[in-house]
Amino acid sequence: MRQERGHSQEDMLSFGFSTRHWQQIEAGRPITLTTLLRVCDVFEVTPEKLLRGLYVVPTHPPDDLRQTK
Repeated sequence: MRQERGHSQEDMLSFGFSTRHWQQIEAGRPITLTTLLRVCDVFEVTPEKLLRGLYVVPTHPPDDLRQTK
């Protein structure tokens, strides 16, 4: 989304994010609800829109849930 809007990671400084913090967000590190809401505010999107499509239902259950024969 950042790149789609023409922002560099350094541009995120003007929105109050350190470059390091933004790199961690983009790397998929866990974030707080406060950070999620700040990101939504910066890009003027709702949390629902931002999060839509992030969770993909696996086609196979995890190994620990599979029944062994």
